[in-house]
Amino acid sequence: MLRYARPWVSRASRWRFRNVHASLATVPPSAEPTTASSPSGNRWPFIAIAVVAVLWAVAQSLRLAWASDDAFISFRYADNLVRGHGLIFNVGERVEGYSNFLWTLWCAAGIALGFDPVRWTMGWGIACYAATLGLLAWFTAHRHRGETVGALSLLPLAAMVEAVHRDRAIFATSGLETSMFTLLALVGYLLTLEAPGRPRRAAVAGTVLALVALSRPDGVLFAGVAFVWLALMSPRRSRDLLAFAAPLAVVLAGYAAWKLTYYGDLLPNTYYAKSANRPWFEQGAFYAGLYFRKYWVLGIGGVACAIAAFRSPAEQGPEAATRWRRAAGLAAGFAIVYTLYVMRVGGDFMFARLLIPVTPFLGILLELAVERLVPPRVALRLVVAVLLVAGVAFSKYPFKGQGWVRGIVNEWEFYNPRMQARGRAFGERLNHYFAGLPVHIGICGGQAVLAYYSRVPVAIETATGLTDSTIAHQPLAHRGRIGHEKKTPIPYLIARGTHLWMYSGPALSDTLFHYIPIVPIQLDSLAVMVITWDPPVMAALEARGAKVPDFLGALDQFIARMPAAKDAEVRHVYERLRPFYFARVHDPARETPFRRRLGLPPV
Repeated sequence: MLRYARPWVSRASRWRFRNVHASLATVPPSAEPTTASSPSGNRWPFIAIAVVAVLWAVAQSLRLAWASDDAFISFRYADNLVRGHGLIFNVGERVEGYSNFLWTLWCAAGIALGFDPVRWTMGWGIACYAATLGLLAWFTAHRHRGETVGALSLLPLAAMVEAVHRDRAIFATSGLETSMFTLLALVGYLLTLEAPGRPRRAAVAGTVLALVALSRPDGVLFAGVAFVWLALMSPRRSRDLLAFAAPLAVVLAGYAAWKLTYYGDLLPNTYYAKSANRPWFEQGAFYAGLYFRKYWVLGIGGVACAIAAFRSPAEQGPEAATRWRRAAGLAAGFAIVYTLYVMRVGGDFMFARLLIPVTPFLGILLELAVERLVPPRVALRLVVAVLLVAGVAFSKYPFKGQGWVRGIVNEWEFYNPRMQARGRAFGERLNHYFAGLPVHIGICGGQAVLAYYSRVPVAIETATGLTDSTIAHQPLAHRGRIGHEKKTPIPYLIARGTHLWMYSGPALSDTLFHYIPIVPIQLDSLAVMVITWDPPVMAALEARGAKVPDFLGALDQFIARMPAAKDAEVRHVYERLRPFYFARVHDPARETPFRRRLGLPPV
């Protein structure tokens, strides 16, 4: 029988080996090599900075808290759903006038629980913002797990930059889905990084990225980037891709089937209202350029990371280098593809809003660049971090006040707390006027709040056509202010039986004069224009305190003096009275004199 030869070891050596082995086995856990997510040697300063960043962000968000008027579109959909009317804006009309399905459902959950949707969305928006910062800080520590790093030589730079980003704090509230959408995109990114070779993690990543797409349709871009990245990085490509794509496909296919059944269209009405099928790179490039003039630090972070990719520090081991490349590659993919999409559609009329979702990934790229390009000396790293954070915090806006730079505005400037309180109070006052009446109104920009609080049965959004299929599907005549290019035709408002257009003014009077008589009424402090005259509705409004002119009395006076009027004047008056009154009200006593005078057949 053959035996392997064993090296000769003295008895003393064997005794020493046994004792060393026994001593290692009894090392207390605190003395074992660090394998936790946090790097050893800098745990408490790192945690303290991360906590301060989160607290600063929360305080800044509370100070800047507001609600965009666009948010009240989602609130109205959510309120109608809770009240049993369905996911609709106007009773009896199935039009997908929102582009944030998951967020609208979440708003409905808050309303069903008895919360005011403004406070509900503010609270959850800030919570999502804080969670985003926490995840960024965790990711910094997680990438350096097991490494021994001196105190303060490793900083949660991405979280710090995100915390002082003013527009990130502004859109943490606003009532819009931006904060939740950004958080879910970051969660999908972090899960995708851990997915290669781990099918279960890939399945979870696919599920989360499906939720991103349900939060906003353009979120599917993140899923596409993750799929390509996984195909390139995964050692077990087929298995991982199948695990990733299966839940994504199931969720999106089910959602698409429901949309086709419920709304009759795969694309939201907002897609048509904003002419998203028409590329507008010139405006989109200007929008992105305006953003990076303010947040230039994030822009140079991406460039610096590209430069750093060609440098591999000697102190960075193969495993750490692989983690760095993967993190940088996926973050760059998310940031670049989504930014190009924003540029393609022409950006937005709200400054910074559409680029908020890429801020975590730009912050990650900035942090990765600093880790490779700046030597790990405490003083140097601190100076660089302070300068970068200050650059984000203190760089001036490229415009003053509200903006209005090629149609781009700082939306926050429009909706201060006083204006929000006035909008709510007046909307609730309108509810007193409209309750129980079959009133149809037209609302303009900034008046979705009135549609929500008044609970009027039908409100036609006339500024952009977001909630009206006919307005949204009009052909685009020419480019104008992004998202506000399709105006509502007056004949369409009349044909819809709109009772009131919720504003008045010389410009509107000049426009309406060609179609209908100019008849304003007063609802408290708001003067509004009558589009079609409905006697029962007008009588009810007058009984509730509205100042309604005696239109029928004025009409009778004209009929009395009609014999002395010229044919041209009679014809002009009748042509405008017909759609305004006679087309809906059977009043032969008043209409017959006009038709007899003009030689028209009797009613």
